Amino acid sequence: MKIGRLVKCKPKFNPFTKSLMMNSSGFPDLICFKIGSIGCYEVIGVEVKVNGLLSKEEKEKCYWLLENKIFSRILIAKKDKKRGEIKYIDFREKYGKQ
Repeated sequence: MKIGRLVKCKPKFNPFTKSLMMNSSGFPDLICFKIGSIGCYEVIGVEVKVNGLLSKEEKEKCYWLLENKIFSRILIAKKDKKRGEIKYIDFREKYGKQ
């Protein structure tokens, strides 16, 4: 059963000025959908950081996104000790409430 699909965020190019209008994928890096027990969806934002630390601006964006119920939770993905392993940290557990 096909539930959804992954859509790549493409950079926008202005052919008149021959320059990029948008070069990044935005914040957060990934958006995940999880189906709940009664058919409701949980929308999870995932931000990927090598060291697991967010800047002040990124923390403010996370607080805003959670407060306005855009995402039900935000996870921070970082490298673990073993090669190829990824550790997920819940934003609310690490940084708490604003």
